[in-house]
Amino acid sequence: MKTIERLIIKIAILHFLLLIFFQFIFQNFQLIKDLQRITVYEGVNNQNETPIMDTWKNHE
Repeated sequence: MKTIERLIIKIAILHFLLLIFFQFIFQNFQLIKDLQRITVYEGVNNQNETPIMDTWKNHE
């Protein structure tokens, strides 16, 4: 059981270090601006909500 716990702790530490590393890369090497341009181009950035159509009859 101790070996599994050690493995989980090592994986968690590795995951945290990779998270910090990739956040540093994205923020410092202008990759965020490129990703923002892609989301604007794809139309994902807009927060427009489409109206929902009622398909149920009103039961009274």
